[in-house]
Amino acid sequence: MKHALLTTLLLTSLASAATVRGADGTSVTVTSPRRVVALNATTVELIYRLGKQATIVGTDVTGTYPTNQIPSVGHWAQLPAEGIISLKPDLVIGTADNFGMPGNATVVQQLRAAGLKVLILPASDTGGLDGVKTRLNLLGQVYGVPGAASSLARGLDTTLQAVKANRPKVPPRVIFLYAHSPNDGSIYGTDGGANDLITLAGGKNAAPFKDTKALTAEALVAINPDAIVMLNRGLSSVGGVDGALRMPGVAQTNAGKHRRIYAVDDSIRWIGPRLPEFALKLARQWKADFGR
Repeated sequence: MKHALLTTLLLTSLASAATVRGADGTSVTVTSPRRVVALNATTVELIYRLGKQATIVGTDVTGTYPTNQIPSVGHWAQLPAEGIISLKPDLVIGTADNFGMPGNATVVQQLRAAGLKVLILPASDTGGLDGVKTRLNLLGQVYGVPGAASSLARGLDTTLQAVKANRPKVPPRVIFLYAHSPNDGSIYGTDGGANDLITLAGGKNAAPFKDTKALTAEALVAINPDAIVMLNRGLSSVGGVDGALRMPGVAQTNAGKHRRIYAVDDSIRWIGPRLPEFALKLARQWKADFGR
């Protein structure tokens, strides 16, 4: 009986262990992680959707949804190795974009040198919905719940079908305008989560470049978008739509003339599981406002 019990415990332990290959090529073997530092907002969201939120003991400043009560280790672009180590995690999960920041160049080595397991997921600012599914499936392996991950992926596809059914017939020309204040704005190019949101919702990113450019009246008037998308906090920081119209060049564009300025969730630069929901809302707005 004793041997049978030991055998059962051993098999259970082996069944719950998983070896997951990270985006940096390093594989991590995990067994039912209980103390996880989940870096990046999308990592937190995906773990919540898998029902494993009780394992999260820390995050960075972006990990505020669906709760803002998780202890923060600091800014995602300057992760402190000491702060992460102090939380005594049995697993640290980050993404290639936050660990790839210049300020974080040595953090992974420091964490691994301290004996911590570090899993790096693919970047959260590229890859669109397929990238979300990839990260979701990897986390499903980490937690031993691949079936739950597959079910959630199917739910994303269901919402995506609704998005496709609600897109405007003729894609509006759109730019994403990032703002800290009325005098501090940038036009995002065709790389990143904002671009994925625009195209998924049925728009055409009108920015003629890939990276980010400082907002100038000349540049914006030359692009002349039909619609402008901003973060909720960005639109609030400039004083709402009326304030946005006072930013350089905005009032002279087709978007400004028709007050077609749309606010989206602050997390959109990192592509997470709510992307189809955000796209559906935007698609419906565009379909109604552009009447086509």
